Amino acid sequence: MNQAAKTVSDALLGLDFKNVEIGGIVYTIKPPTIKVICRAIHHFSNIGMTGDNVMEAIKELPEATEDMLKGISCFICGSEELAENLENGTFEEVRNALELCFSMMDISAFQCVSSMRNVSMLAARPKQ
Repeated sequence: MNQAAKTVSDALLGLDFKNVEIGGIVYTIKPPTIKVICRAIHHFSNIGMTGDNVMEAIKELPEATEDMLKGISCFICGSEELAENLENGTFEEVRNALELCFSMMDISAFQCVSSMRNVSMLAARPKQ
């Protein structure tokens, strides 16, 4: 079966979710809607990630930040309300959750963050 057929059949059967454990609690991450992706990217765009791809950049991150936890919370429940609960997890658990969140998007997180920054610059261009 090709990947497209598997993706469609998983979605129709409700099997297109992933579980992640943070702080001893297992959270279910369902495929995000555009609204959820935008909320999460709003927070992820504040993280100073550098690297050639997402996985390299995540490995470079020194610690879990509030923005990282809020972005992951958006993927779990659609809002930032779980961010405080996620603080109980280890940095490795948070990093794994972040990788899982990025893998649930069909587009590169760097493209999203770059686009968000470009749009914000167009909306509010700083005086020179």
